[in-house]
Amino acid sequence: MMGCLDETRILEYGEVFVQVSYIGNTMYRLNGLHTFHARETDQRTVVVKGKVIVAKNPCLHPGDIRILTAVDVPDLYHMVDCVVFPQKGERPHPNECSGSDLDGDIYFVCWDPVLIPPSQASPMEYTAAPSETLDHEVKIEEVQEYFTNYIINDSLGVISNAHTVFADKELMKAHSPPCIELAKLFSIAVDFPKTGVPAEIPPHLYVKEYPDFMEKPDKETYISKGVIGKLFRAVKDHLPPGYHIKSFTKEVARKSYDPDMEVDGFMDYIDDAMFFKENYDFKLGNLMEHYGMMNEAEILTGSLMKVSRKFNKYRDGEAVRLAVKSLRKEVRAWFDEDNDGGKSAASYAKASACYHVTYHQDYWGTYNEGLKRNHFVSFPWCAYDKLITIKKENMARRRVAFPPEAHLSHQMEQRLRFL
Repeated sequence: MMGCLDETRILEYGEVFVQVSYIGNTMYRLNGLHTFHARETDQRTVVVKGKVIVAKNPCLHPGDIRILTAVDVPDLYHMVDCVVFPQKGERPHPNECSGSDLDGDIYFVCWDPVLIPPSQASPMEYTAAPSETLDHEVKIEEVQEYFTNYIINDSLGVISNAHTVFADKELMKAHSPPCIELAKLFSIAVDFPKTGVPAEIPPHLYVKEYPDFMEKPDKETYISKGVIGKLFRAVKDHLPPGYHIKSFTKEVARKSYDPDMEVDGFMDYIDDAMFFKENYDFKLGNLMEHYGMMNEAEILTGSLMKVSRKFNKYRDGEAVRLAVKSLRKEVRAWFDEDNDGGKSAASYAKASACYHVTYHQDYWGTYNEGLKRNHFVSFPWCAYDKLITIKKENMARRRVAFPPEAHLSHQMEQRLRFL
């Protein structure tokens, strides 16, 4: 929820106002485990009352999680789906949450009593170090040096990873001395662009091995005995049905080809469709090899079924998405080259041709020769909208041409041809 300030000055220190929207009564009960005290203000919102926890990511220090009291304030009923903080108090609650402020920060708010701790730690002091002052006009060389220092000293990721490791290994978890020290270093690193003061990580906080749930195949790892490690392995070992994607073999092509995807004139574009598919498959396969992906599902969704040394979800995810989008754009340009917005009969014939050269058994195995790659099937779905239209129109036309009995007989005849 976005954080807001109580303009009415009604809220006292330690209090917040939280009004949430809901569908039906889903907010009142959590799988039958508990109900929370609330006051219904209308048919769509409810005001939370009682103990709540409020936090903001990144949340490294134990004191970043604040236990507050949600109260009912009629004068604030116009505030919905946000957390309203008081003006009063010795220190702003947002600042207690990871040194936050109210410039658009998003907060985690939870009123599940099972998740509210019995006590809270004192918040960390988030006063930034004083910025360096100059007795002269800033020179371009100083700006360049400052920017270079920022790149060199950008250690947020290193500190965050180290904190995760020590929080998993240490007996006191996030309350352990290494984690407290890392939380302070993280605050310094966050303020570095403003202060110019770097966060220097001492040798005793260097990480030599990582827990398995962090999935760092290029680093030395250990089996985590914590809750996160147990959950990670339980989920990883429980493969849902269909987890293993079967290859599109020639036998599958023979059984799955859909004649409803054919339109008049599609054969006129077969050669062009083969050219574009070969180009598409080659580039898609290169992307998959570059990022260590095993199948089309991984490259199209940006999610790997197994950890890869080559692919980092946070670093490479956006690059993969843009690369696939660019490939799709190339294919779509062929459909729209008539400058009619892709609405002409020719554009639908092209889409049908793309489907034919991908799914028909006569074209199986004619691409990626010598590259030891599977037969890719995503190419025609660059024009998914046209394929859907073709399928709908052919189904409607068949319903008119064949009564229900004749339609069933026709379907059986079509299937029997392939047996």
